This record gives sequence, structure tokens and C-alpha cells, in this order.
Amino acid sequence: MALQDILAAITAQADKRIASSRTEHQRSLTQLREESERRLAKKKQELAVSKQERMKQLESKAKTHALAQKRNMVLSKKKELLDRVYEEAVTRLSSLSEKEIESLLRACVKAIKNKGVIYPSAKHADLLKKICPSEQFTIEKSTQAIGGFLFVSDTSEQDFTFEHIVEHVLRPQTELDISRMLF
Repeated sequence: MALQDILAAITAQADKRIASSRTEHQRSLTQLREESERRLAKKKQELAVSKQERMKQLESKAKTHALAQKRNMVLSKKKELLDRVYEEAVTRLSSLSEKEIESLLRACVKAIKNKGVIYPSAKHADLLKKICPSEQFTIEKSTQAIGGFLFVSDTSEQDFTFEHIVEHVLRPQTELDISRMLF
């Protein structure tokens, strides 16, 4: 029986070690699972925070883009309105009587120092023939301008058409004031 007792003792000890190893293994597995769950929860939280940040960034970009689009549309409309104002100025300037236009055209003619050719608008051809000194200017065929004239010499060219005067002289001097009044 002694051998049987030794075998029983060895079996009991082996069972004890097996039970201890199983317990230790279960404890390790539990720790690994908990650690894994903590890492997963942390990653999920980081992803959620990252998602929120991206959503805020996208929302901010969308708002900025919308504001820029709105501002561009407003500026476009303002420019369109200013263009209409100056087109109306050209139209009204051309609708003035010959007597009212004469002083403007005389001032333009006096600003020219060279001899050359004048290409009048059809509307002001007769008036320019009357006020231009023939020794300095030659009157040629009419242009398609709404009003005024174009002067050409061998060395220079000057545009005194109403369209040019309003767009390149009047508009740069008055555009800020008019836009403040309108908007």
C-alpha cells in the first residue's frame, strides 16, 4: 500500500498543481480580457472624439464656405448694380441737349494739344464740326460710340467717348462714394 499511497499523494499533488495552474490561467485570461476591453473602450472613445472633431471641422468649413459664397454673391450683385448706375450715367449724359453737351465737348477739345483726326459719335458729329478748329482737326466718319469722340494723331490717341469718360475718369473718382450711398 505504500506504493499506492505514494501514487495517490503524487496524483493529489498533480491535481493540486493542475487546479492551481487552471486558476492562474483563468486569472490571466480574465486580466487579458479586461485589458483588451479597456483598450477597446479607450479606442472607441478616441474614435468618437476624433469623429466629433472632424464633424466640427466639416461644419466649420461648410459655414465658412457658405459665408464666402454669400459674400461673393452680394459683391457680385453690388458690382452689377454699380455697373448699371454707370451705364445709366452714360445714357443720361448722351440724352442731354446739344447746348448742355457743348461745354463738355469744348473742354475735351481744348485738352488736345496736337493736330489730328477726330472720329465723332454719330450724335455729336455736327456739333464737333462746329466747335473744332479746322486748322488743328480733321473730322472723319462717325464711330459707334454713344457720345463724344475719339482723337487720333501720329503720336497719340485719346478717347473722349462718353463710355470711356464715365468708365475711366468718372467711375474711379466716384465709385467708393456711390457704393457707400447705395449700400
